[in-house]
Amino acid sequence: MTEHSPDQDGVLDEQRYTNLTALDRSITGIGLRPRWSIYVFTGLTVAIAWLWLVFLAAGVSQAVGPDAVGPGMVFWRELLAKFDVSPADDSLLSFILKICAPVSPGGLTLGVFLSTFLMWTAMSLAMMLPSAGAMIRTYADIADVAHDKGEKVVPLGILVAGYLSVWTGFALAMSLFQLLLIGAGLAGDPVFPLQGLVAGSILLLAGAYQFSGLKDACLRKCRNPFSILFARWSQSYADIFKLGADQGVFCLGCCWALMLVMLVVGTMNLAWMAFFTLFAILEKSGKGQVTSYFSGGILLVWGGLLIAITII
Repeated sequence: MTEHSPDQDGVLDEQRYTNLTALDRSITGIGLRPRWSIYVFTGLTVAIAWLWLVFLAAGVSQAVGPDAVGPGMVFWRELLAKFDVSPADDSLLSFILKICAPVSPGGLTLGVFLSTFLMWTAMSLAMMLPSAGAMIRTYADIADVAHDKGEKVVPLGILVAGYLSVWTGFALAMSLFQLLLIGAGLAGDPVFPLQGLVAGSILLLAGAYQFSGLKDACLRKCRNPFSILFARWSQSYADIFKLGADQGVFCLGCCWALMLVMLVVGTMNLAWMAFFTLFAILEKSGKGQVTSYFSGGILLVWGGLLIAITII
């Protein structure tokens, strides 16, 4: 097959859709460019996840107060006030908030579990997808070359679906873990930060993991996905889905400890969500172990002080 550049290919394909409207041709053009299609998909997914989290945080903070949601939420007070959503209202948004906000005044129920799972899923999408940029760009580059050679290309969405399946599993596990803590009397509602020995122990665990060899190995995989994606390139949907899932496992191995810290600072704490999102991007785009060791040291000191204060 004669090789042709992606731009030429895009022109040839777009000429087949001359009867479409300008908007439809633009959408078709996005579909013909794997890199842009995944950027659009990723951007929309992250935006929806963050909007959902802001909506939930606004309702919860108005119901219990921003300080109760976790440290740093006071800086979001003005933004959250603009939503003006309260569970006590009779509006449609308030009804949605009552169903979806992970607050359990009536005890642990299936609804509380589902809302907690939805919250953790949205957190995973909002915080982890932006840091998966290296994987997304690398696959897009390889897909462009393969498409240029006339090879069949599995849509990038299949790779991302495999990646997100791992984080969905993590969201399920964290929901169960959090509700087990509540059932054992070691925690309050899912939106409230953990305190005392439990919180200190989680911080020590997360801090120690930052110095581990497993953390470093997973971080290296996240930073350099080309060798894995190129070596395991396939035209099979199942293979690419598994490839995305494997990349998700590496990402999970890199970031699960920091996500666990959200239990300590509050799972509806937008300030810390934003901080950890930026930190994950910085850590995965950097070099060496400085970021891991620095964060690990802070978490160890923080956890140690919290346990000492609790005991004393």
